[in-house]
Amino acid sequence: MNNLEANRVKEDLKAAITELSDTYEELSLLYRLSEEFTGLGVDGICRLLLKKAVSLLGIRTGAVLFLDPDSGRLYTRASTGEWERGTSFAKGDNILWRAIHSNKAITLCDHGTHRERLDQIRCNSLLVIPLKGKKQTIGVFVAADKADGREFYSGDMKLLTTISSQAALFIENALLTREMQDFLIETIRSFVKALEASSLWTAGHTERVTRYALSIAELLRLDAGEIEKLRISSLLHDIGKIATPKEILNKKGRLNKPEWSEIRRHPIVGAEILSGLSSFREVIECIRYHHEHYDGTGIHGLSGGDIPLMARILAVADAFDAMTSDRPYRKKKTIDETVREIKDCAGRQFDPAVVQACIEWIGSTHHVVSPEPESRS
Repeated sequence: MNNLEANRVKEDLKAAITELSDTYEELSLLYRLSEEFTGLGVDGICRLLLKKAVSLLGIRTGAVLFLDPDSGRLYTRASTGEWERGTSFAKGDNILWRAIHSNKAITLCDHGTHRERLDQIRCNSLLVIPLKGKKQTIGVFVAADKADGREFYSGDMKLLTTISSQAALFIENALLTREMQDFLIETIRSFVKALEASSLWTAGHTERVTRYALSIAELLRLDAGEIEKLRISSLLHDIGKIATPKEILNKKGRLNKPEWSEIRRHPIVGAEILSGLSSFREVIECIRYHHEHYDGTGIHGLSGGDIPLMARILAVADAFDAMTSDRPYRKKKTIDETVREIKDCAGRQFDPAVVQACIEWIGSTHHVVSPEPESRS
């Protein structure tokens, strides 16, 4: 082998090593992204996509736009920098729709003077990447102006396309999961409403408890994901009463011990009904333990922080609604009476921090309690 051939082989080998290294880096990035995207909801994935673009390329402005199949518009789902949150785009002859139709990333280096410029965005350099799942077009990812003032080059485009493509797959799955979850919740919710409608003492209980629980959760600064799980838990917290005999639910007098034992089983029964839903693990735990006592004297003997926080919130919200609602054997309590009783139960039946948040919420709300009679909680 002469020197010319040796040099050619050497260059080919270097090119192969570089390509292999690039492939390895891309696979490593995909693996890391999969780990980070796993378990996130739609908005969490969008926020992480923007965060990655900022940290890796230093973009000044960015947005994730979703395609609304009904209106045909692209609307802002998440954004960073100077992007206006309410910005949306009708279908037209611009870079956003060209990226969608071509299914390719497109960059404009002279955005301010280009015929395809977006008047809603003031920038010099723009990169638009289509977000496509396996079965649907989700929208586009837009990145504008790098912090160093440089234009987007092919390496930037490749990197953000890799990240965006992975994000699109996870967004598609999250949207499908949410759609199925919403359908399931509404189905179960219809059973709960049917249960409430069958008794004089149950109308509106679930909706009110949900409203109260979410108000308390906001004061306790639960994040959006936890609040959504609490919403589902609250809507379904009495699903176990489907198995409770109607004569017990509708009894006009006080319950005897066997009847109380039966009705106290509804959290366990509710958790069993939902037990096949693996994605509802925290919801199921909340429902199972929402009648535990903070001091450990409840059905399962859990105490303090061992009781899930969502269950501790739901316990107070449920009790508040029960106290401020008519029962077949007593009239509802006043707000002042209810506050005193909830305070008295702090540290014993209820989490003191949740009680404090509940009282703060009551004090800040011109509260109108429904005059309708209520259920046994």
